[in-house]
Amino acid sequence: MNPRTAWHRVLVTVVVAFLVLAAVLYAASVLLAPADGRNTAGLFVGWAMFAVIGAIVAGIVDFFVRPLGGRSGDADVLAAAEEARTGSTRTQQDRGAAAR
Repeated sequence: MNPRTAWHRVLVTVVVAFLVLAAVLYAASVLLAPADGRNTAGLFVGWAMFAVIGAIVAGIVDFFVRPLGGRSGDADVLAAAEEARTGSTRTQQDRGAAAR
């Protein structure tokens, strides 16, 4: 597997984990607000906001790490199937040949 693809998958997992953590912390703040008071709820909301910021930062890093060129994940499978069917993965004619 391409190292860029591996990093992309790790970073997407980190983003999802941060978002789930933020949702859990926010739900905990709502549940704890009546029982333990406003300070405890505010603490959990603060941690939830840090989790959302972490997800945003990981998403920005992932934007620059992800594989470019449209040949990642399922695109590799589709390209292999196209090559098996037609013997080539070309989807356009060569521009030089089209101009002649």
